[in-house]
Amino acid sequence: MPKNFFRSIVIASSILAAASACRKPNADEHVRRAETYIDQARYSEAIVEFRAALQIDPRNGEVRQKLGDAYLRASDGDGALREYVRAADLLPGNIKVQISAGGLLLLAHQFEDARTRAQKALAIDAQNVNAQILLGNALAGLKDFDGAVAEYEDVIAQDPTRNAAYANLGAIQFAQGKRDEAEATFKKAIDGAPRSLDARLAMANFYWASGRLPEAERMLEDAHDIDPKNVIANRALGVFYMATGRTTAAEPYFKAVAAAADTTSAKLTLAEYYVVANRHDDARAALQELARSDASYAVATVRLAALDALDGDRAQAQKRVSEVLAKYPKDVPAHLLNAGLLLVDRKREEALASVNAALAADPNSARGYFLSGQIFEASDRTKEAIGAYEKVLSLESHPFAAELELARLHLLAGETDKSLACTQQALSMQPQSPEAHNLLVRDYLASGQLDKARAELARLEVAFPHATGVFNLRALTQLASRQVDLARQSYNRALDGSPKDLEALDGLARIDVMNGRAKEATARIEAAVNRGEASVDLLLLAGRTYAAAGDFDKSETVLRRAIDDDPSRLQGYNLLGQLYARQNRIEEAKTRFQDVLKRDPKSVPADTMLAMLLEGQGRMAEAEKEYRHILALEPQAAVAANNLAWIYVAGNRNLDEALQLAQTAHQALPADVQVTDTLGWIYVRKNMASRGVEQLEACTRKMPKDALFQYHLGIAYMKTGKYDKATQSLKQALSLEPDFEGAADARKALTTMGA
Repeated sequence: MPKNFFRSIVIASSILAAASACRKPNADEHVRRAETYIDQARYSEAIVEFRAALQIDPRNGEVRQKLGDAYLRASDGDGALREYVRAADLLPGNIKVQISAGGLLLLAHQFEDARTRAQKALAIDAQNVNAQILLGNALAGLKDFDGAVAEYEDVIAQDPTRNAAYANLGAIQFAQGKRDEAEATFKKAIDGAPRSLDARLAMANFYWASGRLPEAERMLEDAHDIDPKNVIANRALGVFYMATGRTTAAEPYFKAVAAAADTTSAKLTLAEYYVVANRHDDARAALQELARSDASYAVATVRLAALDALDGDRAQAQKRVSEVLAKYPKDVPAHLLNAGLLLVDRKREEALASVNAALAADPNSARGYFLSGQIFEASDRTKEAIGAYEKVLSLESHPFAAELELARLHLLAGETDKSLACTQQALSMQPQSPEAHNLLVRDYLASGQLDKARAELARLEVAFPHATGVFNLRALTQLASRQVDLARQSYNRALDGSPKDLEALDGLARIDVMNGRAKEATARIEAAVNRGEASVDLLLLAGRTYAAAGDFDKSETVLRRAIDDDPSRLQGYNLLGQLYARQNRIEEAKTRFQDVLKRDPKSVPADTMLAMLLEGQGRMAEAEKEYRHILALEPQAAVAANNLAWIYVAGNRNLDEALQLAQTAHQALPADVQVTDTLGWIYVRKNMASRGVEQLEACTRKMPKDALFQYHLGIAYMKTGKYDKATQSLKQALSLEPDFEGAADARKALTTMGA
């Protein structure tokens, strides 16, 4: 081997490395492409390019600033905040970046961080008016006008089926802050720059948030008089008039914005104003003009599709969206609107695929995760829905809607503490939200805090005395107080206003069945089903009611109808499986739960029912396999843990693992007597009978006539030397049920003790 061989290898490697470095992607090329996309209003593609540039040069503060701008244009405030804060850290001497980051921190209600940015800006230039304004806003804890407009525009761009959101346009919420200091700061800014628009707009915002509307309006007009063509001043007045119920008065200002700015964003704002003003023809004209330009085609066409959907023409909306996606396959707003349209049509698998395409293009899309949560929730896939909504919490700074959905789901799952925490978080964001206060009453009732529930309900009754939801809450509170007749009256009042209200129908049905009036319950439900086109939720309610009343044939009929109407809903399969199990139609029940698992392989409830059916058939090896599968998916699945622990202890094997499983189950279900018995019996089997006595005594106190519980306690007493008590418990077990499972061992134990 030549002695210079290794040297040659090193040189060759160096040449290859140099060549590789020459071929390394250039960050500037990505930035240039991104800026081209920005000019074409293709913000999603621009974001991808800016991020590619930052993978090459992650400490480039200017590119991070540009990425923040792109996120803002794409209505992604959380992405903008993240990148602007990083840019500000990388560019500590750039006053503009510090102020911009501070403004976004204000919108995120991170007032202390916003104040820090303001102070950094003032350290660079103590006389900077915008930095003084930022400091004043931070001290007052306000949203600024740009935040209000961003919220206004974002609401319009959302799923057009959520019409109720339009009522909240331009809402500016006032958080507690140092008002006196803030007002002094704003006045100082005006004194220092009497012709400053920003100073007057900030002062107007302060007055507005403080409820001083006449002063806010005068200050806005003063700002407008300084520069009648100024985009920000016109936009601020337009938003103010809309938020104070003067929609017509706002039009000239939005027109002025569109004329002065002459940008896609400004023209979109005018079109969105027409949507809110219910002038859809004008909105269409403005959007169609924008759609003629390649640069604004995608964004305008998606907005036109949203308007089509709002007007009830989903076919035309779908056509427009498909055209956009054919031209721009990675357009995130188009994918999300497409998913919303598919969800309305109950095409949930296709909707989820469209959301996933959006998330592949933009993994930080909070709207995408929220929509996926809605799809999972609509399919009864609760665990996945919770995961999606929790992802929204990690991406949004103000995730009110996601907190509400999480509160509902946790409450349905019986996780009261989690539900209450989510509800309180939602209320911290929107203290006046009726939906959040409704959930708060339910949380208090579920956790046994009846006095708090009554107090909260009283406030809702004053604010909404004739609301259906309030009557339902009143009924629930009365039921918790055992005032059944009053609860019936409240549910009837709810139905007077909303004859198809499912909660009231369900509540009355439960009361009737519980009080032996099953015929009345089923007659009322049947009348509701026959009143018109029955929803799937009504059919599921009917199936539950018929089953509770013992009419299994009708229950089966309506549940099959619910499954036929909406095959992606899992609840119908689950209810039908439970119905078959009650009738000992085991194979049919297994088929239904297998149907659920085909659609949702991670459905712990369906898998648990299937395992229990197998166990009931004596197919213990298959049941054990299913329980193990469940616990691999969800280690805290209490029923599966208990049942697998019982299989082990019944076979006197794997007792250490059985004990861990039983402890897991008991921690989750401490009041369940079967779970407590499993834990106590494992202690006995592991020769730890003294620890098992407490659990087994608790079981016999709750169910003194259960032979198996008495037998387990008797053996525990015997192993701890309490022979008199052991004899009494074992004889009690045999007298209750001479042939119960374990009877032979009980007789053997009595003989051993000479009893």
